[in-house]
Amino acid sequence: MDATGQIGAIGRTRGMLGRRQLRLATIAFAGSTLAWIAMFAITVSVVIWNARDSVRNETESAFVLAKAAATVSLPTSFGHKDILAEATRIATELRSQRHVTAELRDPTGKPIDLPPRAAPDHPAPEWLARLLRPQPLRDVFPIVQYPNMLGVLEIRTEPQDEIAEVWRDLRVLVPLLMVTALAAIGVTLAVTGLVQRRLGQLGAALDRMRDGELDQRAPQTGLAEVNALADGVNALAAHLARERAENRHLQARMMTLAENERARIASDLHDEIGPQLFALQAAVGQATRAEADPALAETLAAVARHSDAIRRGVRGAIDDLRLTPTEGVSLPDMIQELLIEFEDMAGDTTFALDADAAPCEPDEAGQIAVYRFVRESVLNALRHARPGHVEVSLTVEGDHLLARVCDDGTGPPAQGRTGLGQAGMRDRAAALGARWTPPTRLDGRTCTEFRIPCP
Repeated sequence: MDATGQIGAIGRTRGMLGRRQLRLATIAFAGSTLAWIAMFAITVSVVIWNARDSVRNETESAFVLAKAAATVSLPTSFGHKDILAEATRIATELRSQRHVTAELRDPTGKPIDLPPRAAPDHPAPEWLARLLRPQPLRDVFPIVQYPNMLGVLEIRTEPQDEIAEVWRDLRVLVPLLMVTALAAIGVTLAVTGLVQRRLGQLGAALDRMRDGELDQRAPQTGLAEVNALADGVNALAAHLARERAENRHLQARMMTLAENERARIASDLHDEIGPQLFALQAAVGQATRAEADPALAETLAAVARHSDAIRRGVRGAIDDLRLTPTEGVSLPDMIQELLIEFEDMAGDTTFALDADAAPCEPDEAGQIAVYRFVRESVLNALRHARPGHVEVSLTVEGDHLLARVCDDGTGPPAQGRTGLGQAGMRDRAAALGARWTPPTRLDGRTCTEFRIPCP
């Protein structure tokens, strides 16, 4: 697998992992929310648990003190004071205290009117009161003035005030917890967003590397862990770039050797088969001119036709094999000579070359690739499209040479009918780091391109 393929595999793996797993922001948000819910539940549970103990202790203490005060303050049944009035005063005082209340009833059980007990400003809801309300305590003190029973004084625990205080604290605590949760979730999402942006920069660099831009480098992000990952990606990209350069050098060398071998084969065909075919044709011609019977003359004419066909086939094979650019001749000049040859082949078609004044020159393997591209593209147009005009252009775009062949013929062959010539152009482009664009129909013309970097 070449460098681009390895980077592509990394990108595809990253894409599959992204589809199979949750997004980081989703995980962070869900985790922060669940953590806040757990913290909220624990905090409220601890507050309510402690509040239950506090309410119970406070009410029990207040009840004990109220009982002691009533026991000490109530006059004896043999006294000469107004015992009922004194009991009313004690009950009123107890009703004004926190955590306890008192009720005064006559001998028939009818309540005696006392000042109303002050209600809390913000009473707790019933569900909280049920959670915090302790077991009620009560005690009854008879009011007797011998020998008459004047009534009873009942003292009870009343935790409403203490529960209201707990509710007031919760009303302050819950918003604080919510603000804290929002702040924590916001900070978590901000940090997650920062990490995502840094990973996004790293992913964009990987995408560019996957597209073949191995000179791209993953940026340093300021995060130590991401920087370590970026350093690893950059080291991999540098290694793959070196391997790709070496592979392209070897492929270019192989192409050059292949061209040399093609030239040697063409020379052997020209030097060995050519003279033999010429001698055969000369002998056939001499035999034909001699007196012979009609059957022999017909046979000799057939031999002459076949030998001429063989000669033309060998000549075409030699022309195909001898495509090595001439040393010392610029690429535009070689293309111009090629178009002149095509003018002799297709007299009904006009050819034009548009080349920059000083186009960049690829190396030897690149020149061979451009030369073959132009030759194969023009041949395809002549064979399949019957054009009236063919235009070849060589332009410089940055550090690349762009070769384009356009014709006004009937268009490229149907899709799926890719010849060996086009397959060869695609393979040469991949070997040299170039880019070949197949024939495309646009505005009544068919154009194909070959873009190759210049050294």
